[in-house]
Amino acid sequence: MGRIDRIPPFGWLAAANFAFGLGFGVYGTIFFNFIGQDLGISPDQLGLLESIREIPGLLTMVLAALVMTVAEPIVGAFALLLLGAGYINYVHVDSVPSLIGFSVVASIGFHMWMPISSTLALRLTSVSEQGRRLGQLRSVTAIAQVLGIAFVAVVANIVELRYLFVVAGAASVSGALLVLRVRGLPSVQRPRRIVIRRAYGLYYALTFLDGARRHIFMTFALFLLVRDHGSPVQVIAILSLINGAISVTAAYGFGRLIDRFGERLILMTSFGALSAIFIGYAIVPVVGVLFVLYVLDNLFFSAETGVTTYLRKIIVSTSDIRPSLTVGMTINHIAAVIIPITGGLLWEAYGHWVPFIGGSILALMSMALSSRIRLDRHSASRPVIRSIDTAP
Repeated sequence: MGRIDRIPPFGWLAAANFAFGLGFGVYGTIFFNFIGQDLGISPDQLGLLESIREIPGLLTMVLAALVMTVAEPIVGAFALLLLGAGYINYVHVDSVPSLIGFSVVASIGFHMWMPISSTLALRLTSVSEQGRRLGQLRSVTAIAQVLGIAFVAVVANIVELRYLFVVAGAASVSGALLVLRVRGLPSVQRPRRIVIRRAYGLYYALTFLDGARRHIFMTFALFLLVRDHGSPVQVIAILSLINGAISVTAAYGFGRLIDRFGERLILMTSFGALSAIFIGYAIVPVVGVLFVLYVLDNLFFSAETGVTTYLRKIIVSTSDIRPSLTVGMTINHIAAVIIPITGGLLWEAYGHWVPFIGGSILALMSMALSSRIRLDRHSASRPVIRSIDTAP
């Protein structure tokens, strides 16, 4: 018991992220094979599913406002419980409506957890070390995902895919217990509001474009490999293992690069590379090349920690961190509700190249906006232009 008591708060947060990553690793590896091969859904049905299950992301600001005065560890535990419940109930899915229903439950938990996890990390970390610490947290999550993926690779031939969702859910539930151990947070004012500041406008724009681009790739990249190229779950597991192994070092590495060279250079480089990767997915018919591009996309995804660290450096007050990240999550999902269903319909009508070319354009727009990053703390002293009071 004495050793447990000596674990620092960041250690418990890392452990909760490990549990989250383990569950997400199992879930992410089997999901597209499950829906593409077991359920046989079409691209337009996939687009509809993704758009609906991203609605909780769009409502993140509302959900967070309702619990803004509740301590972050408690909210985080509730979020991981919801996520686990959604995963576990995939075992019952036998139609698109039931798939959508349980996906929404899991999505609510996922979209509540992400800003809470980042908030806890930033509150437990000094500004000078935030890139490294966020990188460490991503690396821990990546290690757990690798283990989850490896588990799937070993048992996929002997266990029906739907039963592996129970394993994913159990891991998430264990994370709920771990995050409750995060104590001793620095005291900050807890406003009953969601803050939107004009000074954070560039952060909002980058977050919006990131959500649009990311959800195109998340929705359609693996689906293309499974549906059009017939990639089995073992191949997807191997790809995911490679991604996870790269992420273990890439997340920490990009965090250190951000601390050393700043957000502007790292984000511009990563968004430029992502634009080229999208073009590759649009025009390259060779599945082996697509495998490489999929891994490279995951590599440069780690650089997007810079969007979060940029916000932390321009923040007016530490009490702004949680509500601002929540607003960012909501903005991130405005496009996410529209783009998957639109991309699915365009794929059905014209071919898979259309959504990927769109993703390339969005990445170029993000690159252009990243060039405008100027870290001037005085610019963050402008007044709040909107404050939403959540008091009854």
